[in-house]
Amino acid sequence: MRHGATRTDKLFAAADEAPYRGPVVARPCIVCAAPIESGGLADAIVGVGKVAAAMRTTLLLTSRRPPWVLVIGVCGAYPGSGLDVGGLCLVGEELLADEGVALADGGFRDLAAMGLGAIGPFAADPERTAAAAAVLAVPVVRGATVSSCSGDDRLASAIAARSGAAVETMEGAAVLQVCAHLGVPAVQLRCVSNRTGDRARGGWDLRGAVERLHAAVRVLARAQGWEVSP
Repeated sequence: MRHGATRTDKLFAAADEAPYRGPVVARPCIVCAAPIESGGLADAIVGVGKVAAAMRTTLLLTSRRPPWVLVIGVCGAYPGSGLDVGGLCLVGEELLADEGVALADGGFRDLAAMGLGAIGPFAADPERTAAAAAVLAVPVVRGATVSSCSGDDRLASAIAARSGAAVETMEGAAVLQVCAHLGVPAVQLRCVSNRTGDRARGGWDLRGAVERLHAAVRVLARAQGWEVSP
């Protein structure tokens, strides 16, 4: 069974029936990486990968200053994460997991270990993240941002072990780092589209993950009193 799926599915089913009784929260600026993740809900598509996401998020937040940012998207689940395909999570913090040097013995030295820069983890807003997790009844996890997704089991296990991450994305840490630098609170909501590692055994369900992601955004909007596109 997916982590938190039963209770969350009930929340989704009741979202359009229950009258709104929660506190009013200012509407976030919703961003995602790829058009398929938007579903008409996102205010901006910042692009896949760290460079595109960082650049466009910076341009967005310096041209207007939203009260907070909601990052939405799909992700891969690492071995031992407790998450499966279709599972939702809030990413409480995320680090740059493959910025560094891959060593001949199979080890890895990251930028921080070499004194060349920060890899994080970069934190989402803890209070807003906890509030969203409570509404959706889903876990708060650590994420790992990569340039190349882990398409074999050894690489997936290695990144999970050295990062302590539960999920893998291609831009989460970059967006969180920009938001932190510019002083804009951020929350990151993800749905698992696949298991990391061997892609033939990844259990891919991109369409289903996107549908659950969009449903979760609508539940969160209703619970907090802000509006999204129908």
